[in-house]
Amino acid sequence: MNISGIDLNLLLAFEALIDERHVGRAARQVGLSQPAFSNAIARLRTRLGDPLFVRTAQGMLPTPRADQLAGPIRSALAQLRQTFEVPHSFNPLVSAHRFRIGLSDDVELRLVPLLARSMLSGELQMQTRRLDWLFTVPESELRNGTLDLAIGYFPDARQLAPGLVMESISEENNVVVARRGHSIWKAKLTLDRFTRLDHAAVIYRNQLWGLIDNELAARGLRRRLRLALPHCLSVLHAVSSSDLVACIQESVVQKFGTSLNLRSCPEPLGLPPFVLRMVWHRQRDSDSAHVWLRKLIATELALRRPRIPTRGKRSRSRIT
Repeated sequence: MNISGIDLNLLLAFEALIDERHVGRAARQVGLSQPAFSNAIARLRTRLGDPLFVRTAQGMLPTPRADQLAGPIRSALAQLRQTFEVPHSFNPLVSAHRFRIGLSDDVELRLVPLLARSMLSGELQMQTRRLDWLFTVPESELRNGTLDLAIGYFPDARQLAPGLVMESISEENNVVVARRGHSIWKAKLTLDRFTRLDHAAVIYRNQLWGLIDNELAARGLRRRLRLALPHCLSVLHAVSSSDLVACIQESVVQKFGTSLNLRSCPEPLGLPPFVLRMVWHRQRDSDSAHVWLRKLIATELALRRPRIPTRGKRSRSRIT
């Protein structure tokens, strides 16, 4: 295809409609009237031979062809902006920059206060997409610009693909959590007692086992897994209203445990701590807006110590 007939403004209109899924909002984002914006999309449809967007009750949904084009067009526009924009310090109060980050549900819960404060103050515009924390780094999305940043535990991050940058933010342990008054608190929690309890667990993937089950199986053991849910907050609510116990990240328990009348103690398996990481493409490494976002998130996600009652002393091992 000869691209000489492609007007750059058409690509800007395409990017805006991918983001907004609404013609009026997308037109305002690029500074066009609604008729002029619709005309731009119509020209692009003709040029590419595809409807690109279909009007539905949920908004303007992209066609498969538009989904295929979204990442490369975002990446190309990001490179052009970085090339031609005059270097300057990032001012979030006047910037219209919209960040796209992928994160796991427990990280999203920890970021909710920051997102609410920053968006209401006008400092931040952001779209989030859920990542399953046991999965691999979303390399293709970071490379083509669909995501600006991914945040998760990424246990395979030591095999990071060329061109990607990783920064460790914090590390934390899992803790065992149960409601106050549960029989678990009547004696020391040994590994044998742990396996004989009724468990709820956060399991993201379509499988029967989670991380704890795999670790137990390696030792020839098995727990009584009664309930598997894909969201950590749902697991906490299940535990607070029953005799189930769960093994869950200490930051989540720290944030919600007191209000749900929960207690916690160290898990008896002696697992190494989880390392929370940010990953991004090297292309965005020195971009002032991206640097600002990374510092903001790293500060917010620095692990605070638990405030809910615990049993026993904690010994922390470190990953080497």
